[in-house]
Amino acid sequence: MHKVKINGARVYLAPFIKNYVEEMTKQEIVQWIKNEFGVLRGSLTTPDDVIEQCIDNAIRYWNTHSGFKVTRMYQYQMETKRIQVDPEIKMVVKVIPNMTTTWVFQDLPLWTLLGTALLDNVTSDLILMGEAFRTYKKYLGAEFAWVFEKSDDPSQGGYLYVIGMPPNATKVCVVGTKRIVPGENIVNQYILDWILSYSKALVKMVEGNALRKAEIIGAKSDGQALYDEGKDEKKYLEDQLVQEGRWVALVKRI
Repeated sequence: MHKVKINGARVYLAPFIKNYVEEMTKQEIVQWIKNEFGVLRGSLTTPDDVIEQCIDNAIRYWNTHSGFKVTRMYQYQMETKRIQVDPEIKMVVKVIPNMTTTWVFQDLPLWTLLGTALLDNVTSDLILMGEAFRTYKKYLGAEFAWVFEKSDDPSQGGYLYVIGMPPNATKVCVVGTKRIVPGENIVNQYILDWILSYSKALVKMVEGNALRKAEIIGAKSDGQALYDEGKDEKKYLEDQLVQEGRWVALVKRI
């Protein structure tokens, strides 16, 4: 559960429903938002189709700004040299074959002294040979490499082109970023929490803006306060997505 201070008060964003279900459809999210507002304000003036549009906007923002990691295994066909990934993968960041070349030095013993690894001369020479062969493979164009051609259609997955597969490798592990596809029931707890919170913030802004306009005819309301609250929550959630959206940041040796 996330919380943020707004006008000195601590507000909780998108508390999970008691007896939490594993997935929610768009209609269930609409009803959840209406129930959340019903506790404080009674019925909403915002119609359901506008609430659904707010949910679509939240999903669209997630798809364009998130970096949530998803991992899948795919069969590799030597004839085509390409793999069509699932539509939920919007971008591929790493591809790992299910088998690698066996090096002799992997099976040789290493000695440790006071936490320092000591290599014998044979192992050191084999490591140098391995690095030399890797450079030679890159020179010949035989090194394992891949290129991902993303799809602009959310209902169709992009194509992953692979060359230089190690001998006897039949599958690849694909690490990518998660896209919410049309009609998908959101299952992941973190994604659902964020979509609920962001959709509710957008509805607050829409509802607050409508109430502000009603004040023109003399009807007193808390429209401005509700609009400002939704705007602050929206900004907080966008900053949160930036800070927590580094799931695919991979540490590499320089």
